[in-house]
Amino acid sequence: MEQVPLIKDPASDVLEVPSSDVESEPDPRRYQIAMESKQVRLQPVLELLLPTITVSILLSNGDRSYTRIFYHFVKSNQATMQIIVQVISHILAMLQVSSMCAVLNLSTRYRSLHQSTSLQDICLWIALSTARVDLNLPMPRLLIVSAFVAATLLPGALWAGALSPLFVLKTQGLGNQQLPAFTEHTRANWDSQFEQRGPGHQIWNINDKCSVFNDARGLVPSCPVPTLQGPLLLSASSATTWDGGPRNHSKLDNPNWEYIGRSFGVGSSVGQLDDHMAYQRVLHYNYTETGYSANVRCIKNITSDFHFRLLEYFDRNISLSDYHRTHYPGMQVNKSYLDMWSSMATYYVEGYLPNSIIGTPELYPAIAWHEKYENITSWTTVVNDNRNMIAVAAGTNQYQELNQTQCEVFFTPMVFTISVNRLQHSINVEAQSSIAAEDIEPTGHLRANVMHSIRLLSRMTPSLYVSVLGETLSRNVERMQRQKPHLNLTEAVNSAAEDSFTAIIDDILVAYGASQLSNAQDTTVGAVHITVEAVQIGQPFYRYLVLVQNLLIILFVAFEAARTRGWRHLTRFNYLDAKSVIIASSAGGRGIAKAVEDQHREKGTQWVGDPADPIACEMRVEWDLHGTLAHTENVAIVKASDRDYMQVRKRRGDGRGRSVRMDRLDSSSRALHRSKSQ
Repeated sequence: MEQVPLIKDPASDVLEVPSSDVESEPDPRRYQIAMESKQVRLQPVLELLLPTITVSILLSNGDRSYTRIFYHFVKSNQATMQIIVQVISHILAMLQVSSMCAVLNLSTRYRSLHQSTSLQDICLWIALSTARVDLNLPMPRLLIVSAFVAATLLPGALWAGALSPLFVLKTQGLGNQQLPAFTEHTRANWDSQFEQRGPGHQIWNINDKCSVFNDARGLVPSCPVPTLQGPLLLSASSATTWDGGPRNHSKLDNPNWEYIGRSFGVGSSVGQLDDHMAYQRVLHYNYTETGYSANVRCIKNITSDFHFRLLEYFDRNISLSDYHRTHYPGMQVNKSYLDMWSSMATYYVEGYLPNSIIGTPELYPAIAWHEKYENITSWTTVVNDNRNMIAVAAGTNQYQELNQTQCEVFFTPMVFTISVNRLQHSINVEAQSSIAAEDIEPTGHLRANVMHSIRLLSRMTPSLYVSVLGETLSRNVERMQRQKPHLNLTEAVNSAAEDSFTAIIDDILVAYGASQLSNAQDTTVGAVHITVEAVQIGQPFYRYLVLVQNLLIILFVAFEAARTRGWRHLTRFNYLDAKSVIIASSAGGRGIAKAVEDQHREKGTQWVGDPADPIACEMRVEWDLHGTLAHTENVAIVKASDRDYMQVRKRRGDGRGRSVRMDRLDSSSRALHRSKSQ
């Protein structure tokens, strides 16, 4: 008997003996089947280690943000960070996709050991295992492959969302914020404008004690009136919004800033003593400040005793000739000019308010063109008996609806949260009614000075043609009527007056606070929290999506591993490997091609190398692990009509694993056998 040389398989370290005669009895001890290595079968698990570790780190970090080295690097190298994120995302996604493709490859190879498979199925497996669209596949299978390939793009996108650095806002403490204080040693600054003199305790206005601080930060007077009388009246005329939304209005001492809604008289340090906020990364900051919540209630008091009394009326015609002869004797005058006419009415604004001191009525002069109280408006205030009262008097014609309006002001100490947006230069104040608050100025002088400032505002705003005060209140009445058309005129006037006087009071309190900071340097401190820009890795939504995605892939790998028992007893033949396919197909010699040609000849066609050829696609592939083909691992390629032949062959084989006679094989199998035997 001829000596048969041993051939060593370098991939499996298994010795195989090629047979020259398939009719001879095989020796089971001389032949072993080379099974797939553990490393290959563990590949899907190993490839998931890095993505699993990465997603665990992302979840453990949570919403942690970075404000130092990492923040500065991302801020300065945003394009570089995008490249880094893309590279890492592709690597992690590649590992996950590779793991899924490896499972598909192993599981389909496992399946091919137990049943015959058409070449078209193998083409489908190849497309899935390589995540590649094969246009030669029939439409149903092409759709499956296209959907799978599209799905493999999703992991990279999700990883990019979970890893991309995001600029977020982070709140942290930053020392203290300077706040205005009204102490005894600065009384000359905040409590020197108004004095009570005489037995009737009349209020005297001492304006020569006022000082003004004026620089790039704004105009900051120690006496809000008269310096800020124009801005105060403008604020009062727009105190009511057209649509009922929050009112946006400028900060009087620094118009670069604006309040969103009421100021409540606090927030005066914003734009004045917030130099420590110049750090560019501070986007927002907030702090608490104690102040007064002013609540104004107005009614129509038909018994009001505050009114106008005509003092004197001047009505005089002046001849132009006489005027020029007296004042400009050398000037020639056109005789056709009409004479000049001049008139002026002087009034006393007088009367008592409900809390006035008996014997000390309100009394100050006012002027107008007309003697019949036309187009004239004034108001006054009285602070007495723990009450703060405002009364409005108006003449006939334009402002008649304002007459006999009477208001009371209530000051409530309250804690406020001031939120400052440095990007938009806006200030938002929110009252904290649940927190107990101490009076910032227990003597009551500050509140009284606010009311006296409103009184002084009326006395310092005379006019002849129209009333500045009347115009201020009337414009706000129009806004109230537009906002609440269901109100009657009296209700609209009362509501508008409440808003107007509230706006004036808030602005005066802010002005006093700014003066204490800039003029008197009398301050206290409050804790401040800043919001800075920071960097956070990924959005939480995408972090959890990546977690779910990774868990699904792990479950898929675990299910297939359990179903196939870890892909044990899997041969090393791999339809994705060119060497395996070429060698296995060439083992059949001319017989495999002849089988295809015979099928074409029967249909009157011929093989032209078309990968989508239906006859070639229907050829089926089976594994013979029992030594049928030269007692080695070989692929049997048979016609579609013989797809059940392997099962018959196995049922009819003898107990030693030997197959039936070769004359029962079809032409292609016989050709494969002959080629192998040679």
